[in-house]
Amino acid sequence: MKVLDYFRYIPRLFDWYFQLPQIKRIQLNYIVLLAVVIIAAYKNDECHRENSHSLSDRIDAVNDFRAKEQERYTQKLESYSDKFNHLLELLIQQKKEVEQLNKLK
Repeated sequence: MKVLDYFRYIPRLFDWYFQLPQIKRIQLNYIVLLAVVIIAAYKNDECHRENSHSLSDRIDAVNDFRAKEQERYTQKLESYSDKFNHLLELLIQQKKEVEQLNKLK
C-alpha cells in the first residue's frame, strides 16, 4: 500500500476512537502511552548498547596499543640493561687488570 492509502484510514480511525465510551478511550490512551514508553525505552537501550559496544571497542584498542608499547619498552629496557651489565663487567675486568699492574710495580 502507498502512503496515501493509509491516509484514507485516518478519519475512520478517529471516528472509531470517538465512538468508544469514555472509559474505553481512557484505557486505550493508557495502553498507547505505555506502548510508546516501552518502545522509547527499548530504543534508548539499543542506542546505549551500541554506544557501550563502541566504547568497549575503543578501550580494547587503547589497551592493545598500550600493551604493544609496554612490550617494546620492556625489550628496549632489557637491551639497555644487558649493555650496561656488559660495560660494568668490562670496567670490573679493567679495574682488576689495573690492580694487577699496580701490584707488579
